[in-house]
Amino acid sequence: MPELKWYIILIIVLSLLISGAIGAIIHYLVYKYQHRTQPIGRRVDVFPKFEDLLDASCLRTQLKIAYGDRSYEYDEVTIVQVQLSNQGDRDFDEFKMGITLSAGNTAIYIEAQSPDRQHQVQQLTPVNCKNPESEIDLILRPFNKTDTYSLRLLMVSNEQSEETEKIEFSSPEPVHFVHLPTTTEVIEEAARSASLGVGPFNISLGG
Repeated sequence: MPELKWYIILIIVLSLLISGAIGAIIHYLVYKYQHRTQPIGRRVDVFPKFEDLLDASCLRTQLKIAYGDRSYEYDEVTIVQVQLSNQGDRDFDEFKMGITLSAGNTAIYIEAQSPDRQHQVQQLTPVNCKNPESEIDLILRPFNKTDTYSLRLLMVSNEQSEETEKIEFSSPEPVHFVHLPTTTEVIEEAARSASLGVGPFNISLGG
């Protein structure tokens, strides 16, 4: 059997090293793809405060909310609608997340709205009139691709409170929360793009 030349051995060794490196790179790229940060859409709609709906001629008074055998009085009460949408390509059997309200704002009630009975929202933080909270932890089960959950918060504010729509979202999962246009923003954008033809004129909103 003829003796292998040194350069043939070198070629074989280099081929093995290159194959191993390519395999490692492919494995790394697949791992990074499977574990890349997933986008979660979040929309926050803030409805007018109850006192803002009253006629200006009405005397300012506190709002009274009955809970159990007690009544609680608040100066400012706001309804906040939160929508969460899985816009990534990963399914979560359970999705842990937290909501943090801005300073001076606390929630006294949370109502979860899931797509169907197979989708559950577990509220880890008890919230009620007796136990108002500004930091609320939840679990969504499941949170699959294109799934959407809605939360309705009854929020109270004090005189030093910051803007109610400044709500922070967090999760231990590898995700990032992206802004979705609010209902008001969608309507405003539709109004800006709308036009009306009257005779030879084309009327539209400036912007």
